[in-house]
Amino acid sequence: MATLDDILTTQKNGVIALNNLNKSWQDYVNKTRGQVTSAPISGSTTLLYTGSGYIVRISVLVSGSAGTIYNAISPSGAISDNQIVIIPATVGIFEIGFNFSSGLVISPGSGQTVVVCYTTN
Repeated sequence: MATLDDILTTQKNGVIALNNLNKSWQDYVNKTRGQVTSAPISGSTTLLYTGSGYIVRISVLVSGSAGTIYNAISPSGAISDNQIVIIPATVGIFEIGFNFSSGLVISPGSGQTVVVCYTTN
């Protein structure tokens, strides 16, 4: 027969498992919703964030030529080797779902205005 200690240990382990499951769910929700939304970006190449994280979506507010998002720590590091995604040249909301490790550099296309939603680590 199980002792009271065995029963309490089993109950404790169940509570810990539920707490861990809830934390994992909250981490997932935070990551996929995005914690930060940038101000509208247009014109020159802009360093948006330094560090690692997850790009959730891009909103193109004003169309223009296609732009680019880079995984870089400065605008000068925005080279083709660090390219993450091309920003579409049409107005709309585009789900990205991509991790970055160094930082976010946004280079909107000519005449383009974009907003980026991302999560930081």
